[in-house]
Amino acid sequence: MQGLLIHQAFPAQFLPIAQALLDAGHEVHAIGADGSAPLPSGCRFHPYDAPMAERLPPGLNDPGLESALIRGERVADLARDLKQDGLEPRVILFHSAWGEGLYLRELWPEALLIAYPELFGSEALLGSADPDSPPISDGRRRLLVRNNLMALSALAAADAALTPTLFQRDSFPAPWRGRFQVIHEGIDTASLRPAAPRGLRLSADQVLAADVPVLTFVSRNLEPLRGFGRLMRALPPLLRHHPDLQVVLVGGHGHSYSPPSPHPGGYLGALLEQLGERIDRRRCHAVGLLRRDQLTALLQRSTVHAYLSYPYVLSWSLLEAMACGAVVVASDTAPVRDVIRHGHNGLLVPLEDPAAIAARIDTVLRDPASHRPLGQRARATVLERYRRDHCMAAFSHWIDALLLLRSSR
Repeated sequence: MQGLLIHQAFPAQFLPIAQALLDAGHEVHAIGADGSAPLPSGCRFHPYDAPMAERLPPGLNDPGLESALIRGERVADLARDLKQDGLEPRVILFHSAWGEGLYLRELWPEALLIAYPELFGSEALLGSADPDSPPISDGRRRLLVRNNLMALSALAAADAALTPTLFQRDSFPAPWRGRFQVIHEGIDTASLRPAAPRGLRLSADQVLAADVPVLTFVSRNLEPLRGFGRLMRALPPLLRHHPDLQVVLVGGHGHSYSPPSPHPGGYLGALLEQLGERIDRRRCHAVGLLRRDQLTALLQRSTVHAYLSYPYVLSWSLLEAMACGAVVVASDTAPVRDVIRHGHNGLLVPLEDPAAIAARIDTVLRDPASHRPLGQRARATVLERYRRDHCMAAFSHWIDALLLLRSSR
């Protein structure tokens, strides 16, 4: 069987799916705008030229919408060439956000077309209530409307839709939810697993000893939507009460989901400036983005892991920390409650209350041993619900059922 996966930053979320299809002996093709990321062995990648913002006509009300329409046309042109060369995919999976799937149905009317709309957005889902987040700009409001427009267009054209979590499915209007199948990409629990405490080198001159408590926070970027400011405001009493505590912040200084920070040092720089001497910078380490092996070693070393995101797409880092057996203190929000039950496999805390966040983390730091069963049950949760081979088996069964249903029409 030939399969076609379309994502402007392929492989991204589609990496486990591509690998599962390849492992099953299928011929996998991919279309994307950026071919710089490592590809699974055997995957045939076909790049297209992404539209350049500076080349769009001036005076457009929403340049992003024009860009999405151009992407759709360029993907369709490339797909038409591939079709002439003999590509006839039985299954097509495309991310809806950038318009790449707009014109696929007419090219391959017999293919099983599956949309991947990530979220039905709203201002509330961008953490607009956070005190550190600048006001939502008109441009970001247009982005929300555009992404929702693309998502609904994709759902209307597709045979079915795929999403990783119940929260993401339920962000869509009720009439559309029946189109979705909820299957997570899965977590590599073979490499992401608990390990005995050991020293960890953060830099050439900084090593965390095996016996010091470590508080970890991980996000693609250190920004308000992921609760970064909430954690920073909880740190002063923790650093004061636990003189050996080391805090490791993983993430870039840009922005992924929140508006850009007006501070030249990003949100981290702004918060360090606000909190001043209350943050002991000798024990608070912003290490940027880490390689996979470095991040795994850090999560294995974590005494307590803070996940304080506003309601949004559930981060892989939460499940990865759980897979490593970390004790998690997380925001009491809908996407987190899909995974964590308070007092069973983690601890939940009101997101808006830095004092409560500090108090919850403090209870773990005062007695890590008694909280260790939370981390053990967290790993058990990931093994039961998010193990990659199980998730990909569920995906394969779903695809087989859809193909069987389509062939019987």
